[in-house]
Order: sequence, then structure tokens, then C-alpha cells
Amino acid sequence: MGAYPFVTGDDHSDSLALALRSRRPGEFTRDTFQSFFLAGHTNPGNSIGSTQIERRGSPMKTQFILRFDDICPTMNWRIWRSLEPDLCDLNIKPLMAVIPDNRDRDLMVSAPGSTDFWKNVRSWQERGWTIGLHGYQHRYVTSVAGIYGRIPRSEFAGLPYEIQEIKLCNAVRIFREHGVSPAVWVAPAHSFDSTTVNILAKLGVRIISDGYAMHPYQDEDDVTWIPQQVAKFRKLPFGTWTICCHMNAWTDADTERFRRDLRKYRPHFTTVTDLVKFYAERRRSWFDLGANRLLDSGLRIGRALRKSLRGSRVYLPGLLSSAPCPPLAADDD
Repeated sequence: MGAYPFVTGDDHSDSLALALRSRRPGEFTRDTFQSFFLAGHTNPGNSIGSTQIERRGSPMKTQFILRFDDICPTMNWRIWRSLEPDLCDLNIKPLMAVIPDNRDRDLMVSAPGSTDFWKNVRSWQERGWTIGLHGYQHRYVTSVAGIYGRIPRSEFAGLPYEIQEIKLCNAVRIFREHGVSPAVWVAPAHSFDSTTVNILAKLGVRIISDGYAMHPYQDEDDVTWIPQQVAKFRKLPFGTWTICCHMNAWTDADTERFRRDLRKYRPHFTTVTDLVKFYAERRRSWFDLGANRLLDSGLRIGRALRKSLRGSRVYLPGLLSSAPCPPLAADDD
């Protein structure tokens, strides 16, 4: 196993994947991280003990949740139409993060692909796919990063309770008027705050797709958190990983690679419904806090490193000229 490049994207992080596969002295290896994992799950203070692990199956199995963000009437329908049949054929049930009333011009990449967008959304719901509430209008109105955001911009974080309540009530109302149940919260730019979470719970949305952990967990208010950590398929030894896909800018080559990965990783896919049932009683442990800190630190360092290298120049001995150093690939942007 080779180590991942120490690079992360602006919105998502592959940092824990890096640590899981690192072989350099002083860093985590697969064996040490598995020991860390088992210690976290067999700790007497953890709600899931060793007997429950044996009953529920091995915790070492890698599970993937597939999440598509920025679903709206003007998304990239050409790419989507090439992906949807594969998802159906392979019986993969993704999380579709739907924007109730998109006003973000950057997401208006094509003409509406259907005369009835919400009919499509209802059909996904009928197949057993999970429909997520992806903000309200996907418009950033504050300069606050929120709980997990990495860029200081948000549609919700930092706004007064009353304003957030109006926006979220409108978002939920639009869903319900079209016969769609908002099962999961998916914040634009990962940016929201505790006020957002409290209002969502009152509106009946008690599952959040965000945060850093190795498995889903319930907080003290019985809100279920399903971690979201990566933006592409990875060979990972264990854990529950949400792969967040922004397909609007995909090329045909990106699409074909993704379709191959769907088949390659097919045995590892699970659903939001199954995860919520499986981890219904699991509370956040010190292990999750450690994973959160590792990912957070890796993301900060990785972004700083990428920015410092972007635009730098490489000088080769014996050459009079210099060539610009290409930026490291940030596959999670």
C-alpha cells in the first residue's frame, strides 16, 4: 500500500485515508489504526462493546455511501443520464442532495433536463434512494465557516435563529409540497451551526451527512451523524465513508472512471437506511474524537501545503531556465 499524496480539497478531506495507509516511521499504519479502532469500540465507556461487535459483524468491513450534491433542475443532465442506469443495474442506492429552490448561478450548467424535475426526485425516492435537503437556495450570505466548513461562507451559519427558521421551513415546505420527504441534511459548503441543527430536529430532519468519524453515531439529542470524508473511491481497510460527488464539472473520462469504480467497489456499498438502523445506539466515542482531530489537522496542513506549492517554481541543476511547478491535484474541490 502506498501513501496518499498529502493534499486535500477545499470542501472534503482524504487526510484520514492518508493516515490509514501511511508507512512512514512515527505515523499510523493499518495495524496500529486497527488497534486504535478496536480499543475505541471495546472501551467500557463506549456504548457499543465487544459483545455487540460480535453480534453485529466485523467492524473491519469498509462501507461506502455514495452522495451526489447540487441536484437541481439545471444540473449536468448529460452526465447524470449516463450514470443513472448503472446505479439502477447495480442496485446502488445513493444519497441525492437536492436543492429545494436553487438560485446559485454557478449550478445553472444546463437547461432543465426534464419537464418535471420533482417527478424525477419522487421516482428516486420510490426506488429506495435517500433524498437529502441540500440547503435552501444554495446562496452564500455570510462569511462564517460554521461547524465543519473550511471556507468562510455559508447559507446558514451565523444567521439569527428566526432567519434560519424561515429558510429551513421554506425548504422543507417545498419538498413536502412535491411529495418528497427530506430525510437527511446536507449543508452547502459543509457550513451550518448548532442553530441549524436545532431547527432541523424540530422540523423532523434528524440525520446529518457531515463531520469526521469512522462510523455514524447519535449525539445527545438523538441526531444521527453520518460522516463525510472523501470525494473519490479509495482502498481503505475499514470504516464508513461517504463519497461526495460533484458531477457538474465532470468530463467524459471522469464519468467512465467513475462507472468502472462503481463495479469495482460494488460489494462495499450500503444505504443510509441500513446505517441508521445498524448504528442506532452508537454514541460518539473518544475514537471518533481522535479521528475528527486527525482529519481536521490533515485538512488544514494539506490546504496550506497546496497553496504554498501553487505558483512556486522548480529549479533544476544545470538548467538556466526554470519551469513553473504544477499545482498538486486537489481531487476533492
